[in-house]
Amino acid sequence: MSLIKNHELEYPACNYCGSTEYKVLFEPKNRDVDLRETFSASHGILGAQRVVKCSKCGLIYVCPRLNQEIVVGAYEDSADELYVSQGAARVRTFDKCARFVAKYEKPEGRLLDVGAAGGFFLKSAAKLGWKVEGVEPSRWLAEWGNKNLGVTIHQGTLERMTFDPATFDVITMWDSIEHMEDPLQGLRDAGRFMKPGGLLVINTPDIGSIWARLSGQNWWFLLSHHLYYFTPKTMTMMLNKAGFDVVAIRRHYQSLELGHLIKMVGLYSKPISKLAGAVAGALRIDGWVIPYYASQMNVIARKAKG
Repeated sequence: MSLIKNHELEYPACNYCGSTEYKVLFEPKNRDVDLRETFSASHGILGAQRVVKCSKCGLIYVCPRLNQEIVVGAYEDSADELYVSQGAARVRTFDKCARFVAKYEKPEGRLLDVGAAGGFFLKSAAKLGWKVEGVEPSRWLAEWGNKNLGVTIHQGTLERMTFDPATFDVITMWDSIEHMEDPLQGLRDAGRFMKPGGLLVINTPDIGSIWARLSGQNWWFLLSHHLYYFTPKTMTMMLNKAGFDVVAIRRHYQSLELGHLIKMVGLYSKPISKLAGAVAGALRIDGWVIPYYASQMNVIARKAKG
């Protein structure tokens, strides 16, 4: 974090148990990074932050990290044309996700997507019958979704929203909880806005997966804009503490264009990414939409009725 000043950093206690004792799992291997420029839906730098594990409960998180004011401000000001450029492939993924959610909750009530980005999941969910709204910190992405997809995305963070209590039947968090400065409070806010027995669906990287364990510090989700890393165990602990009962945990599959996936390989090797991109372009297969599992998990939970 050589480009960050000491007064811009904070040293958080464990978000679950409050302990300040931890074991360092990974030291940053890429220090010449301005973390303030990496907060968007699709942009992150590999291996730029120290990752630690709570000695008391096992929660894995970033410490030290940029303070909340800088993080929220960076998200609010970020633009992300790369994310929306993959709209067709993301719709394919989210159509499947919406049908998956519908297996647990009939698509006829109100649904809120937290970290809605450009609104692709909202569009998929609306097609099935839900009345949808989203929350997204990035002004650019919120405006893009409202304008181009005709959905309702409120710009800001969940904690700043003024929805009435017990408003929503379903709340989803696709690739967002790992970005939150206070995920436990984020889950509690979700519970506050959700009807008793309401459905919560979370998608997040699983640092306990076989791919994460084999990859170690080279795991592709150890990105500069991620602040927390969950396993099924720690995710369950957090949900229980926030007043939710876990229903199921399963692998998450998504689809993206081959060309986009090849660009992501550039995080590890720019020469390989460049060569693969040239080959895919020459064969005209860079537009193929590829389904894949990248060590993410879907977590399905319900707000406790008691």
